[in-house]
Amino acid sequence: MKISISACVIAKNEEENIGRWLDSMKNVADEMIVVDTGSTDRTVAMAEAAGANVYHFDWCDDFAAAKNFALDQAKGNWILFLDADEYFTPAAQAKVRPLLMRLEPNLKLEGVLCRLVNIDVDDGNRIMTTLIQLRMFRNRKNLRYEGRIHEVLTVTEGRPLELANEIEIYHTGYSTHIVQAKLRRNLQLMQERIAANNGQQEPMDDRYFMDIWYGLQDYDKAIQYAQKLLARGDLSPELKGRAYETWASSCMQAHHPAEETDRCLTEAIRECPALAEFPLMRGLCRFEQRNYLQAAEDLQAGLRLREVYAKDTVEGVMDNAMRLLPSVYWRLGELAEMQFDAQSAQDYYWQGLQQNRYHSGLFLAFFHFLQRQQINAADIIEVFNAIYDKKADAAFLAQHLARQNGGLVYVYYAKQAEDDKRQVLGCLAAGRPDGAAELAARQLQFLYRLLVMAEDKTAEALLPVKREKIMQAVMRWQSDNGKG
Repeated sequence: MKISISACVIAKNEEENIGRWLDSMKNVADEMIVVDTGSTDRTVAMAEAAGANVYHFDWCDDFAAAKNFALDQAKGNWILFLDADEYFTPAAQAKVRPLLMRLEPNLKLEGVLCRLVNIDVDDGNRIMTTLIQLRMFRNRKNLRYEGRIHEVLTVTEGRPLELANEIEIYHTGYSTHIVQAKLRRNLQLMQERIAANNGQQEPMDDRYFMDIWYGLQDYDKAIQYAQKLLARGDLSPELKGRAYETWASSCMQAHHPAEETDRCLTEAIRECPALAEFPLMRGLCRFEQRNYLQAAEDLQAGLRLREVYAKDTVEGVMDNAMRLLPSVYWRLGELAEMQFDAQSAQDYYWQGLQQNRYHSGLFLAFFHFLQRQQINAADIIEVFNAIYDKKADAAFLAQHLARQNGGLVYVYYAKQAEDDKRQVLGCLAAGRPDGAAELAARQLQFLYRLLVMAEDKTAEALLPVKREKIMQAVMRWQSDNGKG
């Protein structure tokens, strides 16, 4: 069945993001509609160069009005409305059109709920939160946005929506370098709107104030609004969970007494028994308190809960536990090491790095685990090359290994990152990253040749010889430079 898809976005000074949005949408949509609200950067030029239809809208402090203007320009019978700082993952791009074609005959269905993942690009694409959002819907006149800020698409009561967890959208708008300005803007708009309404708040304002004050790091105010929400009797399960999560996270960020955090999480586990994030959070807190037995019980209980709704068997439950998984597997790996269970520790560290290979604490824990298992440098390099791109990720690896006396493993990735050679050999000479040994070019080239040997594993039978040669060369090098 043939369908046509219109991708819409409103934008102002989005040259940092619009290229990624355009690249995502040109693989999915039949037309791209960019409504510019006053850009002074390259946003418009980039959109036009990519083949988008660009329209101009005079900004009036009303997000819904701008989005509805974009909808009025759309010709497709399905709409994809992602913000400029949102984009479909490559895997999701291939699934969008087949999904909409399958749903097209069901004319009662008005839209598709997708998994939106907030990531922090300033922290190695760390997963922050995961939400379910309506980002794909039919092009119908009754489907329009309402609300000057935190605009919401109105849908027909009683009409079904499809939940498509396989369609994943990444949102970078809460990354560290931009979130503060965005939250201050939203706070001002909300305060102006409330003042214009003689102090009258809208039903969801407490939720938005809670999120804003948490993002602005005023944790006491965030707790205040979270508790106001929880005092209401009409909260949805999703909003109740969000309020408890904000309350607990605020306690931790503000370094409130451990008893207060534990009390909040225990209440959250009782009130939201289907949500995995709360036992996981309590388990992580109890690990920090060195209450290892109860920490292990909580972490395993949380993982069991997550397995249930990760299989889409619980309708409407969102996977907000995903962001915790790297830390959870990190701590489970350490707990397994405490019990001398090296195989389980390795499995946990590996699973954690599959969730986020740029998690600094997890990566370093895995590296030190491999060292404690007396895994030699060549084999550690092979393991890391199975997880990381040895070129694209070399700077991350070298930076972290430099602070950990990473030895030959550090040197290998510093070379891949084309780091300063004097710094590389200085690390080996002094056994720390601030070593400043002056070495001859002959020694430098010799050591690099040895590193190539460590990388070359095509002749497996020769590896022990190669490793022995490397260690002998390093020992000679240390002796020659007074480092024996």
